[in-house]
Amino acid sequence: MIWSLLLMSLSMLAVAWLAWKLVQRQERGDDQLESLLKKDDDRAERGLRRAAGLPDEPPADPSRDRPND
Repeated sequence: MIWSLLLMSLSMLAVAWLAWKLVQRQERGDDQLESLLKKDDDRAERGLRRAAGLPDEPPADPSRDRPND
């Protein structure tokens, strides 16, 4: 009984890993999908910032604009 449960769990992990690898390989070369995902991430970040009462864009870091002394 325990061996069948262990074997089933391992096979489910193997199938999940294989599916993940296949999806990663397909997404890696898809620039259009990457652009859509980036836009979605930006939209989600703006929504979270609004829900928290923060401005849409984080304030610029003044130390990045200053030349190195």
